[in-house]
Order: sequence, then C-alpha cells, then structure tokens
Amino acid sequence: MNSALRSLVALALSIVAVTGFGTQLDRRAKQLDDRESLLYLPNGKHLKVASMGQSSLLADLIYLWAIQYYASYEREDRFQYVEHIFGDVIAQLDPHYTDAYWMGALILIVEGKDLEAGLRLLDLGIANNPADWMLPYLAGWECHHAGDFRRAEQYFGQAESRPGAPDYVARTRIGMAAKGGDLVRAYGLWHQVWQDAESDATTRSIAERQLRHLKVRIDLQEMGKWIERFRMENERWPRALSELLQRGYADALPVDPQGRPYRYDPQSGVVTADDGRILPEES
Repeated sequence: MNSALRSLVALALSIVAVTGFGTQLDRRAKQLDDRESLLYLPNGKHLKVASMGQSSLLADLIYLWAIQYYASYEREDRFQYVEHIFGDVIAQLDPHYTDAYWMGALILIVEGKDLEAGLRLLDLGIANNPADWMLPYLAGWECHHAGDFRRAEQYFGQAESRPGAPDYVARTRIGMAAKGGDLVRAYGLWHQVWQDAESDATTRSIAERQLRHLKVRIDLQEMGKWIERFRMENERWPRALSELLQRGYADALPVDPQGRPYRYDPQSGVVTADDGRILPEES
C-alpha cells in the first residue's frame, strides 16, 4: 500500500471513528442522562493511537462535533464535561490546537459561568504552547471582565513576554495595575515606558497622556485622605484646602499637570479636577 493510499485509509478511519463516537453519544444521550453519555468519549491518548497518525484531523472532527453538542441548549448540565472534551481529548490529540482551548474556555466562562474552569483550560493551552501570546492575552481579558485585575495583569504579563506580542499588550498590562487601584505603581510603569529609548512616538504619546491622567487621580486620592482625616479629627470639612497646610495635614498642595490648582467644595469636602484633565475610567 503506497503512502497516499495509507493516508486516505487513515483519513477514512478517523472520520468513521469520530462519526461512530458522535452517533454512539447521541444514541446513548437518548437513553441516559446527558452527563453520563459524555463518559463514552475515550481519552485523547487512546484516540491518538487509534488515529493512525491522523490525530490532528481527529482533533478537528471532535472539535466540530463538540461545538454542535454544546450548542444544544436542551441538554441539561451540558457543561460538566467540557474540560474532558477540550482538555483531555482534543488537547491530547493536538496540544497545539489553540482554538480548542479558547472555545472550551468560552463555553465554560460565558455559558457555564465557571471562570476557574475556563482558566484551567486556558492554562493548559498556555503550558502546551509557550510561544503563543494570544492565549494568556485572552485569559487576561476574562479576568478583567470578572474584575480580577491583579490576575489579569499577570496574564497580560505572560502574553507580553512571548514572541511576537504587539506593543499594546504591555500597555494593557499597565492599565490593569491602574484598574486594580495601584495608581502609584501604574504611574511608575508608565514612566518607565515614557523614558524607554526604544518606545516609538505613539507609545510615548500614550504614556505621556496616561502619566497626566494618573497624576490627577493620585493627587485627588491623596488630598481626599487628608480631608477625611481632617474631618474625623475636627468634625467638619476644611474651609479651604489651605487649611490643610495651616493645620499640618499636608506639607504642600499638589497642582494639576498644567500647574493649575484643583477645585474644592467645602460643603461636601470633595476635590475635583476640571473637565479634560482626567480620562474616563474605561480609557
């Protein structure tokens, strides 16, 4: 049997194998609980041996079948074996099938509302594909959507360190530090970018804008702490920001990046910046 014929035979066997698995699962799903039917899909290590060198093709076919299976909203508890299908089966057949990690994670996180399970699947893909920046980048955004900015920053840092990662990945990582409330550290990171001789004009411009933005936020945060301490100790708001200096609550009053003073309302104890001096929170 020549090599071309062997490949055709292997392809046919792979298609028959996956079709058989899909048919068996669909048939069993009518007789058994949906969760139990998924147990009939063998582990990827066993399927790889049976694929006769066509494991990547078999992974493709199971991937397509899985999308169809999980698109059926009538199936109860259909999320229980997502990690098995995408992690133990498809990933073992083809560890470099990056789309499968992301799709499985998407099903778990968006449909199944299970962030940790989705991140476990993405972590498996990240470990199996050390040169890929997209998987940790996607994991970072999932953490961002969940409000876990510290972990998001860690994932974006992984993405940044991988070959071919675009410049915006580093900017996104720094942005997570600010969203997590660590304004001073974010300011220091942007300052490093601004000082970096290898930063292009666009990146330096973005860094400069972020530095102005963060300075305003840091100033407002710091003055807010002084004012609150004054109120706690004097049972009233300061009559003016200058009273903070006179009473020893501050050594100096900060000004905005253009050298202008901040506005203060003695009725509410709130310090604000003029419109345009601070970026929207989602920028």
